[in-house]
Amino acid sequence: MKTTDYLIIGAGASGLAFADTLLGESDAEVLLIDRRAKVGGHWRDAYSFVRLHSPSAYYGVDSLPLGQNRIIASGRNTGFYEQATGAEVCAYFETVRASRLEASGRAHFLARSEFLDHHGGTASIRHTGSGEIEQIGVRRRVVDARYQEASVPATHVPSYAVDPDAAFAPIGMLPGRAGEHRGFIVIGAGKTAVDACLWLLDAGIDPERIRWVRPREMWFTDRAGMQPLDQVASIINGLADDAQAGAQARTLVDLCHRLEDVGRLMRIDSGIEPTMYRGTMLSLAELSALRQIDNVIRLGHVKSVEAGRLRLTDGDVAIGPGTLVVDCSARGLASSPQVPIFAHDTITLQQLRHNSPTFNAALLGFIEAHGDDAAEKNRMAPPNPYASTPRDMATMFTRTWVSERLWQGQPDIRRWIEHSRLNLLGGLALRMEDAAVKAAAGRFATHVATAVARLPQLA
Repeated sequence: MKTTDYLIIGAGASGLAFADTLLGESDAEVLLIDRRAKVGGHWRDAYSFVRLHSPSAYYGVDSLPLGQNRIIASGRNTGFYEQATGAEVCAYFETVRASRLEASGRAHFLARSEFLDHHGGTASIRHTGSGEIEQIGVRRRVVDARYQEASVPATHVPSYAVDPDAAFAPIGMLPGRAGEHRGFIVIGAGKTAVDACLWLLDAGIDPERIRWVRPREMWFTDRAGMQPLDQVASIINGLADDAQAGAQARTLVDLCHRLEDVGRLMRIDSGIEPTMYRGTMLSLAELSALRQIDNVIRLGHVKSVEAGRLRLTDGDVAIGPGTLVVDCSARGLASSPQVPIFAHDTITLQQLRHNSPTFNAALLGFIEAHGDDAAEKNRMAPPNPYASTPRDMATMFTRTWVSERLWQGQPDIRRWIEHSRLNLLGGLALRMEDAAVKAAAGRFATHVATAVARLPQLA
């Protein structure tokens, strides 16, 4: 029977980031399993034109940079740090597997394997190709890296019915199907729908030929405020904006409008109050492009896609000849109920600091490597559920700031964070003599305690 110290379920970004730090901070042995043939998780199922919506500089595993920290020289994100393509992310994770994990001699990857159960130090897994069930001895813990697993377009099943005769495609099929059609109806209001609309515009499709089903509106974060390294002043200034708005806002709507007024949050339609927030980033140039699509369908959620007709909860819309309906309704990261991260024989990876998925997994690997008491580790790592609404956003900000205060009180955790390449505030200490950085840090310090006290009341 194979044995290992840690069995990690899911070899996506979080599972790999956790394993990478755990291996670097301990002498543990790790076995990663995944139902897919290769590491990379949901990136393996992503549409061909997907990119990170955050800079590559703080994504991936801690021990290996992703990209070259180049500045984008053209397009709608000119002047920002590079955002890796899906293909680049997949290639990067393959390099992580070979040169960082397996090269250690203490990590192995089992492809096309699914977790069944775990009892008394023995886990059962099924090899999906053969159906064979194998027992794995687990000396320490089973690590669940799937708990907040993304719902991705390639494997997503729409919540509405689709007539087999309808001209319909998930976003992944859009590049191959677009040339057959003159018009397009995009279903969804989040990042995936944004990507589809921007792809169509870049392909030369006239905005008048695009209709966009948006049952609700979303608040987006301005990408200019999330730039690291030499532009890290943008991040601390954005955090200061968040804290100041949180300290002064009278209502949740007022909070969002204050953040909109300072350019922290953006919405596509300024005349409609957004009810969604998921931390998705846009540049001002992307926002301007999306606003060219003014044929927006606001008749509730889609009930069915039929040949020639789109049925929605508040009415029907005709689908003209030569029109392709594009599904972009996959939800993305799961807002799973929070559970304690560290238990006797399991670790359930979850968000800690908002908008920092691989940083969170790596930090949990560090905490696991250096702690023995589950209660103390859980005190250092309170879960922070993903946001779906402005109310969730307010709660999420608060929990991040409370956790950051805890980490600053622990010298070993503080040192790790300061030196981690996944820390979006990396290099801030070296730039504290910069007037803009110093002013923003002072403004954050002035308002954060009041914001921590007030935001839960608003939420």
